[in-house]
Amino acid sequence: MGMITNIKRFTGIGELRIVNPFAFRIGHDRRMLHHRGTPADKNVIRQMFQYEDYSFSHLKRGAELTEMYDAIDRPLIIDAGANIGASVCWFQKNFPRAHIVAFEPEDHNFELLHLNASDLNVDLHHSAVGATEGRVALIDPGQGEWGYQTRDDKTANVKRESLARVIGSKIADGLVPFIAKIDIEGGEEDLFSANTDWVDQFPVIIIELHDWLLPKQGTSRNFLRCIANRNRDFVHIGENIFSIQILSH
Repeated sequence: MGMITNIKRFTGIGELRIVNPFAFRIGHDRRMLHHRGTPADKNVIRQMFQYEDYSFSHLKRGAELTEMYDAIDRPLIIDAGANIGASVCWFQKNFPRAHIVAFEPEDHNFELLHLNASDLNVDLHHSAVGATEGRVALIDPGQGEWGYQTRDDKTANVKRESLARVIGSKIADGLVPFIAKIDIEGGEEDLFSANTDWVDQFPVIIIELHDWLLPKQGTSRNFLRCIANRNRDFVHIGENIFSIQILSH
């Protein structure tokens, strides 16, 4: 994917090596998506811009959901596990009126997220997400840059934010929940363990569950319990579950 160049990290930790960026458009504006040329970075770009993993076109209710977006004045999209920002860029390209809140705890990924989301309508959080506020340690299980996991650790320097609190503050600012995308490498176990009333605010939740990655840990159990008694469709496409609200007429 091209020659390697260096850019200064915004955190001042050193230099981040990136390769020639991937070009895409948001409306008439040509933008560049910077990446490191690693298998993980290439695959996440491919998932977003070639396979369009989060596209409503995969759904029979796709047209209905697009109409719902068109009717919302200030749509809110949550991107929990934003990685290098490929998903943020894809959401902004396809839902240009949306305000996106993006969470990414890992330093290297966040630097690229910061670079790739510059000038977009995005609120960036250098943190993990969960049911409550806290501190977590990052674990690298060897899955590449898109596979970092978190573990509770009061002494760690990585912040975990309450998603319910962040969403509440955005609603108070007049934003209307639309999509919550969650890909947090098993962190869904904690996220859906408590304070889940926010689920009812979002017509669409897109989540990757990780029992396949973390066998015998039951990391998907709390999510399944959370949505089991709610009036929502459950659509499994590729790696993702689309949980779609069924509105009463």
